[in-house]
Formats: sequence, structure tokens, C-alpha cells
Amino acid sequence: MRILLLLLSFGLAADNEIYIDQTGSNVSIDVEQLGSSNMIGGLQSTNGSMTAAILNGGSWTLDINQIGSTNKFLTDGIYGSNFTGWFNFDGDNNNFEISMDTSGLNGADYVDAYVDITGSSNSFDLDLGQSSAVDYLDLDLIVLGDSNDFTFDIDSEYYTGYIDIFGDSNIMTLIKSGYGATSSDAGYFYLDLNGDSNTIQIEQTSTLALDWLKIESDASNSNICVIQSDGGTTTSC
Repeated sequence: MRILLLLLSFGLAADNEIYIDQTGSNVSIDVEQLGSSNMIGGLQSTNGSMTAAILNGGSWTLDINQIGSTNKFLTDGIYGSNFTGWFNFDGDNNNFEISMDTSGLNGADYVDAYVDITGSSNSFDLDLGQSSAVDYLDLDLIVLGDSNDFTFDIDSEYYTGYIDIFGDSNIMTLIKSGYGATSSDAGYFYLDLNGDSNTIQIEQTSTLALDWLKIESDASNSNICVIQSDGGTTTSC
């Protein structure tokens, strides 16, 4: 099954809304929303009062293109294994929140997430697992812009993360936990940072202490804090 939703917005204050409540496997959902002050959320959303979209299934793909400013994309439950997400956000002052199986009840294993953000003063929050670790996350994020705020809270056994940030005054917090696994590539995170006055905090606290981290930075007046814990004394940035 493939679902394609396309909304076009014209004028200075267009308020389009897409509500999603999906259940089923082998589904491809493609959403394109153009304009400003738009929302993608749950069935109970109304303009100014937003509830989260819920998507439940397996072996499925979600493709979101949200182009414009002051838009919102909110999911409270993305469940099911073998999920591929393509997220393209272009604009300023947007709010994106993605939660995947934070209750640990439905599973969200084998996740591939590709995120491309162009613009400034955006907020992006990804929560994965938390109550119970999921298996195999591959996260790719490219950011081009200034004064963006990104938060990642990941509880996963195997994971790879490739994040490229190009811009100034961005804030990124990544917290990675999980049981880990027996191989040396249980958790690998790569950060390419280009720009000035950025604030980066990375915490890797997998139980078996098999996390890897690589940072390449061309940045001035920035604050980069890294914590890797194998059960020693707790520290902080």
C-alpha cells in the first residue's frame, strides 16, 4: 500500500493540517506540505492544539517533506520493525518531534532514519526506545543553518549515527544508552561540525561499554562535551 498526501499553501499565513493514524504493514506513506504555520499530527489535532500522530506497522516507509516556516511535525508513537524514515525539513522556526516505541511495548527494531534540515531556529527532538532498548538504529542527519536545537535520546543495542552540522550557534544533545552487544561496533557515532559558537553534548553509556565516537570539527568559540561511561564515577559537562 502507498499513501501520498500533498498540500499546497499560498499566502503569508496558510494553516494546513494533516492528521495521521496508521495501522498495517508494508505501507509507504509520502507526505509533502508546502507553506507556513502548517501541522502534521494526530487525529485529535486542531489548529493551535496539536496531538501526536500514531503509526503502527512493520516493513514500512515514511517520507515527510515539510517546506516552509513555523511548521510542526509531531509523532507520539512510531512502532514496528524494519522502518525507514525520510525527513526533509526546509525553513525557519519549525518544531519536529519524533518518538519511537518509548514505552517499550510495541517494538521499533531495525530503524533507518535520514534527516535533512535546512534553516534556522528550528527545534528537533528524537526519542527512541527509552523504556526498553531497540535493535539496530542507523541515523543520518545533515543540518545547514544557524541557532537550531537538536536533542537525541536513544536506547539501542546496535547503532550508527552520522551527523553533519554546518552553521553557527547550534545546540545538539545526544544521549545514548542500551545494553550494547559483544561486537566492537555496537555503537558508533560520527560528528562533522563546521561553524562557530556551537554547543555539543554527547553521552554514551552503553552497559557493555562498546561505544565509539569520532569528531571532526572546524569550529571556533564552541563548547564540545563528551561523556563515555563504563560504570565509573558519574561526571557531567
